[in-house]
Amino acid sequence: MTSEFIDFLLPLQKTGKLGPVLFRLPTNLKCDLMLLTDFLAALPRNVRSAFEFRHPSWFQDGVFAALRKANVAFCQAESEKLETPDVQTADFSYLHLRNENYSTKVRKAIAQKALHLAKLGELFVYFKHEETPEGALHEEALLAAANGE
Repeated sequence: MTSEFIDFLLPLQKTGKLGPVLFRLPTNLKCDLMLLTDFLAALPRNVRSAFEFRHPSWFQDGVFAALRKANVAFCQAESEKLETPDVQTADFSYLHLRNENYSTKVRKAIAQKALHLAKLGELFVYFKHEETPEGALHEEALLAAANGE
């Protein structure tokens, strides 16, 4: 099923318009390293992938090592209930920012983090409200903070 889904995305990849495919796990799914390892082994290597784990049991060295071995990004995501560790597992980074309003201080901190991650490899930043005017403002504010404005 996953390989069929990935196959449907290949035309986007051929045109250079495909970012990483995000696998966002449910909040009640606890760590199953064997399941993750088997799934990662089945993923095609020609499409970048990222995982957003939403149960804290996944935040462990064995999981990070499996992601690194497969060059799959650990999604650093914001959540009201969970804080994801600042871990790099691939040659690209994936940030999922969910808050609707950021203070100037927080925008600057995010911008500094983004600049650091961009030096390590390609960076993908997604906002929860990207389809709204607030999402566009987040992007503009992040760029302005990165430029020291």
